[in-house]
Amino acid sequence: MGRKVHPVGFRLGIVRDWQSKWHTDKHYVEYLREDMEIRKAINTRYSDAGVSLIEIERPANKIIITIHTARPGIVIGRGGQRVDETRRSLEELVGKKLQLNVQEIRQPELDAYLVARSLAEQIERRVAYRRAMKQALFRSMQAGAQGIKVNCAGRLGGVEIARSQVMHQGRVPLHTIRADVDYGFTEAHTLMGRIGIKVWLYRGDVLPEQEEEAVEMSAPAPVEPAPVAVIDEEIKPAKEAREAPASIEKEKQAVTGRKAKAVTEDSSTKEAVVAEEEAPKTRRKAKVKETEIQAEAGVETVKSKATKASPATKSTARAKKEAEPEKASVESEEKPKTASVKKKKAKTVEEEQDASTEES
Repeated sequence: MGRKVHPVGFRLGIVRDWQSKWHTDKHYVEYLREDMEIRKAINTRYSDAGVSLIEIERPANKIIITIHTARPGIVIGRGGQRVDETRRSLEELVGKKLQLNVQEIRQPELDAYLVARSLAEQIERRVAYRRAMKQALFRSMQAGAQGIKVNCAGRLGGVEIARSQVMHQGRVPLHTIRADVDYGFTEAHTLMGRIGIKVWLYRGDVLPEQEEEAVEMSAPAPVEPAPVAVIDEEIKPAKEAREAPASIEKEKQAVTGRKAKAVTEDSSTKEAVVAEEEAPKTRRKAKVKETEIQAEAGVETVKSKATKASPATKSTARAKKEAEPEKASVESEEKPKTASVKKKKAKTVEEEQDASTEES
């Protein structure tokens, strides 16, 4: 058999505190039975609220119960209605007056029982157990844990032969008493049977030196009384009468100097702000002027080109006009020449025909 010790019980009184804080000689069995019944009733009533720890204190004729939960809204209910109902039911169960407190767990990824409970819920929903275990390891390490170990045992994946699967990340020093190691155990109820889930979560070391330093830093420093000067009653009013006007004048001078400094600082800051605001405006104006100058230069170049090109166009137009009548005269001279040539050809053709007829 393995000699395994519960990590919380191993550290009780050193790093961890007791979950039930009371002492009795005669009513030990009665108080223990009441504590067990209270814890069982709260866990069955708030099974879906992520209740990790239930602390019970017993001052004189009263029971104070503190519920540590990751979902305080479910425990409290609308307007505290559900808390009042649970308080009444627990008072009926125990027969004593109860005070019920609810405390929120800010980081459920750093609570071993809540990590095991979320893993069990995923396995009950038939999520792959390896994937669920890896996600639990990753989330706890991301939340700030220094180490975590998870052990799942049973018919994993619905197989016929039960086995155990262990995954760990970081370091979990179980033998170091000052190490803050949290332990949680729960069971996943599946169709193939129960699967036990154990989680060891290492959150760092708890050193007594650090606690003492924190207490010293939080304690206020002792205030030493100011020394009281003893002055003769006759000399005191005379000195005060002499020193009063001089002190008043010094205060006035100091006030005026402060005002002048403030005015100069304000004026300098205003000038700097105005200069910073006007700098982009001046740059924009300079750019606009440059663009206007460039546009004017472009217009002038276009005009000069147009003026240069205008006499050439005029000369070409005149040349065309002069050439038109010459062409017309040439055409008119060529027309009668062509007509005369055609007539001569016709006469020659007729003479040839006449000669041929005569020969025949």
